[in-house]
Amino acid sequence: MSLVYIDHKKCCPWCKECVPRCMIEGWTSGNNDVDKFIKYTNYNAKNNKCLEWIPYDRFEGVEQIAKGGFSKVYSATWIDGKANYFKQDDGSWKRRETGSIRVALKKLNESQNISAEYLNELKIHWRFYITATSPLRLYGITKDPQTKELIMVTQLIDQGNLRRILLNNFNNMFWRDKLLLLTKIVIDLKNLHDIGYSHKDLHSGNILRGRSATFIADFGLSGPSNEQKSNDKIYGVLPYIAPEVLNRKPYTLSSDIYSIGVIMTELSSGKSPFYERKHDLSLALEICSGIRPKFGKGTPEIYKKLANRCMDVNPDQRPKTGELFEILMFWYNACDNNEYNQEKEKFGYKEKEIKVVFDEADKEIPNISTLYEINPDAIYTSRVFTNSNLPNPINSSYLDENSIGNVFKLLLL
Repeated sequence: MSLVYIDHKKCCPWCKECVPRCMIEGWTSGNNDVDKFIKYTNYNAKNNKCLEWIPYDRFEGVEQIAKGGFSKVYSATWIDGKANYFKQDDGSWKRRETGSIRVALKKLNESQNISAEYLNELKIHWRFYITATSPLRLYGITKDPQTKELIMVTQLIDQGNLRRILLNNFNNMFWRDKLLLLTKIVIDLKNLHDIGYSHKDLHSGNILRGRSATFIADFGLSGPSNEQKSNDKIYGVLPYIAPEVLNRKPYTLSSDIYSIGVIMTELSSGKSPFYERKHDLSLALEICSGIRPKFGKGTPEIYKKLANRCMDVNPDQRPKTGELFEILMFWYNACDNNEYNQEKEKFGYKEKEIKVVFDEADKEIPNISTLYEINPDAIYTSRVFTNSNLPNPINSSYLDENSIGNVFKLLLL
């Protein structure tokens, strides 16, 4: 018996003996472009990965679990589980029973008549899925029979997004855990950058955390690096948007690194960036003038220095994902090493020095309050901003709570 997935590099181009006919025939999504793409993933299956068209009636217990700016997310039980066919002796194909699995259903708003932009997320997630080390699994596509909106079927992550985890469990997360989590975020981002794409909407709501894994999700706004939107609008969550993007410059790989820096402040404080502020033009002006989110009490200076480098106004001064990963991994290994006599030195610090500063910082974590009231106009779902004339971005070391208002007044003169 032959398994459905074989090494397509060893067979020229596609032959229908390589896969069951039911994977590419006898169904339709109702959209020719979607059908072609699903079939394409079967023709070009890699590492046992391809997409399926899944009838909606194969899901049970559908329940909404999240709502974003451009989509809604549901949990469900997929009755059949991922396809696994084998070829019988008579040449016919039979599906191997794999058992039901829990999945996430991401419904794309107003995707009844899917456009090239809606297909964008699917295609980028697919390419990321087949090339990244251990990405969020993408199983296939289905459609809501009532609204006709298309739905992506992905792996369900049990612990939710990073923002929710920090809200509920911050005081139980010590610096070793934070550094490990950051390394996983950065390696996922590196995998995306390595295939030439910027995420363009990276924030704690788009970072999913499982029991033993962390994933970057939601590629709806992703695209080739340096590609500028033609409609003169900015998309995303304001506190995480790099100042050059706010100032109408093209989004680059370094713009994602700025978002990483903001996430680093969030991990240190347990609070969403600029939670006390309206996310409006006033905040955009101040971001361009150098204001950055606050760090939590006791945050090591080396960590602040790295986060501030990520949030530097000059994209060329921000580290690349490879360098950022190496630094964070060195710090994590130092914290994970219980031998205090380690003399290994890298990036200007010895392991034992790194361990001491993060061990000291751990002592402050139980004392950091995560009780805070979010301004009703602080919006943490992705949305559209119309570009306004903003000042050229600058770095600022003098902005503080007392001077921010004065600077804003000057900007309005």
